[in-house]
Amino acid sequence: MRKIKRFKIPVYSYEVLRKARKHRLDLAAIGLADEKAVREHASGLAAALEPAVVFEYLPPEDEAAARINGDSKQPVTVGILTLGKSFEDKLANPVDDTHARLGHIAAQVFMQTAVGVTADLAVREAEPEGFEFGPAVYIASTPEPDLPAQETTAVPLYEGELINALCARLESAKIGVSFEDGAFTPKYSAIFALPWLSKKKKKAASASKK
Repeated sequence: MRKIKRFKIPVYSYEVLRKARKHRLDLAAIGLADEKAVREHASGLAAALEPAVVFEYLPPEDEAAARINGDSKQPVTVGILTLGKSFEDKLANPVDDTHARLGHIAAQVFMQTAVGVTADLAVREAEPEGFEFGPAVYIASTPEPDLPAQETTAVPLYEGELINALCARLESAKIGVSFEDGAFTPKYSAIFALPWLSKKKKKAASASKK
């Protein structure tokens, strides 16, 4: 198991802006009329980030890996990640609904970016020969990721038991994360799996979609 605290993630303010426009937020009404203003706002939110993660490689025969994969027998790397208590505090008291929605969007972008950074770290440390990561599977996440429905939760929904088992196994308390009554502490946290796919199978699957 690997633990990393206070690692840096890139701040994709343009992605925050793109999603805000997609959801038709009236940014001008809250004083964010141009791209520079949104970038500065996103950077201000990101300054409160204190990301921490624990992750572990699981071989395909591992019980938890089998539960995550279902019929597909493949290794996975499982992780628990938090954006930190200070980030939760930063978003805790929005001045209006638009600020609340913009904070939610920023949290989505930061979470998915942090999971991506974790994948980059994990692939260098435990790359099985001939394999690479497929898209992340979010077993539980606050906020939920803004991804196509088929990619968000492909895990059978006895999630509560699985979440508790993974929290215990990965010792989530080491990064200050707990999950009780269906909610994370700190609030903006996630449990995810990174499936290891054969490079040959992944290329074949990509080709069949074209």
